Amino acid sequence: MATLYVDDQGASIRIRGQEVVVKKGEETLRTCPLHWLERVVLAGNVQLSTQAISLFLKEGIPISFITVHGNYRGRLLPGTHKHTALRLAQYERYRDPDFRLRQGKSLIEAKVRNSRTMLQKHHRSHPDFDCKAELAAMKGELEKVGMSESLAGLMGLEGTAAKIYFSAFGRMVRREFSFEHRSHRPPKDPVNALLSLGYTLLCNEMVTAVESIGFDPYLGYLHEIEYGRASLAVDLMEEFRWIIDGLALSLINRGEIGAGDFQESNENGIMLTDHGRKLFYSRYEERMNDEVLHRDKHESYRRVFLLQAEHF
Repeated sequence: MATLYVDDQGASIRIRGQEVVVKKGEETLRTCPLHWLERVVLAGNVQLSTQAISLFLKEGIPISFITVHGNYRGRLLPGTHKHTALRLAQYERYRDPDFRLRQGKSLIEAKVRNSRTMLQKHHRSHPDFDCKAELAAMKGELEKVGMSESLAGLMGLEGTAAKIYFSAFGRMVRREFSFEHRSHRPPKDPVNALLSLGYTLLCNEMVTAVESIGFDPYLGYLHEIEYGRASLAVDLMEEFRWIIDGLALSLINRGEIGAGDFQESNENGIMLTDHGRKLFYSRYEERMNDEVLHRDKHESYRRVFLLQAEHF
């Protein structure tokens, strides 16, 4: 089971028997068996036949829409999950400030801890990379998490820890790239372009995970309600952002992706070229299928996301 990414502008998706066919004009770009698919991600101007839409809905295959710049637009999926009781409990818990604060502390602690671990691992493989100051400063922020008395204060700690982390992250970036600080909407450099696209895909993974259980993805506990934002998915993805950071770093530092894989747009900042996006989707999918030890079992990252949503 895997994901079908289609970002060929002007392409169309059709069904032929039990096979999904991607065409552009009269040219067949790719085919894949329907049973192979778990999800479909469409970027930009890609057309779906009504037959394909009907079959994807019947088979429970969610279809996600993003722009070629990596901005999330929405999803097409079967009807609302039947677990109404779970959503009622979710809404009731939102009215409990103590519950929200406890959950927020758990999420921010996991995020900061994982970010520190990433810096430590990079230092072990690159002894010339000095991050002692950042590790100490992040440890200090981590110790304050448990003492936080409000969500606003908690988010302030998260922002400080993220700023410290990205100051070290920038020194981890090698080759012809540079990274000074996190920027998005639009991303102002290639590294930020990779991070933005990766975070969009990661958020989509978490939306899939929470919706598959029956949660309302738009009602979170750490992040406030904001029209159009899947706040619960953003909550749960916080501890996993480091996966995208590591993927972007690996693509750059190993020379898999270069300056020629990016282009500049007046409205959308720096964005990946067609070749760059295809490479990123391919490596992203490989990373999602990597297995890690999770509660004494080896699971793919994608499976871990679902297990974390179930645990929640």
